[in-house]
Formats: sequence, C-alpha cells, structure tokens
Amino acid sequence: MITASEALQIVLENAPRLEAVEAPLLESLGGVLAAPVAADIDLPPFDKSAMDGYAVRAADVARLPADLRIAEEVPAGTDPARAVAEGTCAKIMTGAPVPPGADLVVPVEDTQPLLEGRVRILRASPDRTNICPRGEDVEKGAVVLAAGHVIRPPEIGLLASVGRERVLIHRRPRVAVLATGQELVPISAAPGPGRIRNSNSWSLLAACRRAGAEADDLGVARDVREDLAAKIADGLRRDILLVSGGVSMGEWDLVPRVLEEMGAAIRFATVRMKPGKPTVFATRGAGLVFGLPGNPVSTLVTFRLFVWPAIRKMMGHPDAAPAPLEATLAAAVTTKDDRTWFMPARLRREGQGWIAAPVRTHGSADLVGFSRADFLAVIEPGSHAAGARVKVLPLEI
Repeated sequence: MITASEALQIVLENAPRLEAVEAPLLESLGGVLAAPVAADIDLPPFDKSAMDGYAVRAADVARLPADLRIAEEVPAGTDPARAVAEGTCAKIMTGAPVPPGADLVVPVEDTQPLLEGRVRILRASPDRTNICPRGEDVEKGAVVLAAGHVIRPPEIGLLASVGRERVLIHRRPRVAVLATGQELVPISAAPGPGRIRNSNSWSLLAACRRAGAEADDLGVARDVREDLAAKIADGLRRDILLVSGGVSMGEWDLVPRVLEEMGAAIRFATVRMKPGKPTVFATRGAGLVFGLPGNPVSTLVTFRLFVWPAIRKMMGHPDAAPAPLEATLAAAVTTKDDRTWFMPARLRREGQGWIAAPVRTHGSADLVGFSRADFLAVIEPGSHAAGARVKVLPLEI
C-alpha cells in the first residue's frame, strides 16, 4: 500500500498540461496564462497628476507663500491647451495629463483660493512632485505578465489596460462526475428505508468549479455492470472522470473491474490514509480516472489531495501542489492504525504561529462536522502531544 505522498506523485506524473486556447478576457479569470503578455503602450501613457491640485513650476514656489495666476483647468481625459509659463499654474485633477513646463503638483489642501483667477501656494515639497511619469509602471513592449501567471481580478484590469480583449490560457479540464449506489436518491426526494440523498455529486461538482474545471453531472449509476459501464464510457470522453463509490472490496464494488475492461490502466487502488484508503487512480490515454470512496467526507478529502492538484497541473499552474503550512496541535491526538490521518481541523493565529484545533466528527460520513473544518491536519501514525508540530492543508481551494 502506497502513501498519500507517493499517490500524489503518481497522479502528477500522469496529469498532462492541457493545450492553449484563446478566451475572452472575463472568461480567463482563474485561468493560467499560456504565453507572456507585453504592454502595447507605456503605463501610464503620459505624465499624470497623482493629486487634485495645481500644476506649477518648482522655481515659482521656491519661496512661499507664492501667488500664481491660473492659466487653465485640466480635467482628467483632456489635453492641456498650453504650457505652464513663469508665474502661472494649471488647476489639475487626479489622473489628468500634466501640462508641459510644470514639474510639481501642489495638493489643493496646500493652497488658498484668491480673487481674479489666482491661487496662493502655502506649502510645496520638491521631494514629492505628485506626478506619475510616463512609463513609470511599465514601458511599451515590456512583459507585464509571464506565462504561468494565474489570472485574478488585478490581472484582468492589467490585461484590459494593455488592450487584451482575448487571452491565451491553458484549457480548463473537462470533468465528468458520476455517483454510484442503489441507495442514492435525488436531493428533491424524501429518502425511504435504507436510502440516502446523493450529496457526493453536488460536492464534487462544486469542488471542480472551485478548482477552475468545467464539470458535467452524469447522474447515478446503479450497482449493475451494464449501467455502470455505459456511464463510465460516457465519462471517459472527458479529460477527467470522477466516480464516487464502488471502489472498495465488496461484491458490489464494480468500478475497478469495469475500468480495466475498458482499457484503463489502474495506477493504484489503495492508499495508506484515513479517510480514503480505497482510492483508485487510473489512466486511459491522456485521460485520468479517479475512483473516490463513497463516504462524503472521504470523497472530499481525496478530491483535495489528488484531484485538485491534477486539475491545477492540467490548467498550467507552475505549482500544482503547494507546500503545506505548519501548525501546533491544540490537543493531543493518537492514530488508531498505521495510516496517515488527514484530520479535520480549524486553524487560528496565535502570536507568530498557527494553532490547529481538531474538529469533532462522527466519521467519514459526517458532513455536518466536516463543514466546521477549514484545514486538514496531517497526523502521522502514533501519539502526538498537545504542542506537537504538524503539517496542515487548507480546505478552501
């Protein structure tokens, strides 16, 4: 039986980076750039005022107070009509182009209005020109975003600033989600004896969207080979197929056998971890298949550990599996066997470090308890006293 770290390595070795596609600017949000982006203009494109105030010549305010004639007003979005001459100034708004001749903007609060179109400069500091020079942020032709950069709202604004209406990103993986089990009923139904609502499909669809993938719901397959095989065949047409349930060693756990019959290569079928021991990973061509345990918490834990990094790699993230944080245990913890326990925990800041407090749950079917956790504490086999250092992985992905 392999460790969770070994299993993750196998997943990442088999997850292909997807090809580049063009996406409309807003639809690129959350994507990863497949090529560098260069500025098509200087930013800012002109010397601009950083303040509402008066554009002046520093020589005219060397001695204060100084009374100057207001030669013009320059709102944002307009061109100055004239240069600032000796003894004059221009009233200017934030973001407006600085007129030629001016080398200092005096904030309006450091001035006093006078009659007949004049202003008195009360304070002025040559060390703070309050002018943003042309090309200060970036010069035309310079790279503003490198390949591999994740596109967030700030990057959307930057891409708009350099005229990019469409962006080259790595394609988002197409994921199919399939639940299995005779006991599952739709969420709109009242479960009868021995039945439960299908929560796994919904949590996995949500997790895929959160990770940036495109996900389709294949519904529920009965524990009958023909039904399962038909739905798996449909799912194998995507980049990733997620199957929840049907991966243990029971008579009705048909998923691994059906996958092998369809030409998939099983890379591993058990992992030394809790929860999530019966986790299957298979490949067929460039496609990935994850057989996740049917218990709802196990489903989400194994998604976080294996599927989420695979999606990140396929989308072009330079770091598919970011390193865990470190925290101090708030209470003593002991494992019951030789498996690594991914324990639900809440993290809080204390001084310069993090404290991980175990979250009480009733096992791998307890979504109520799991919903109170925001991290997974990685508890290696054995006993760990309060104050011990452990690795922690964020659940918010």
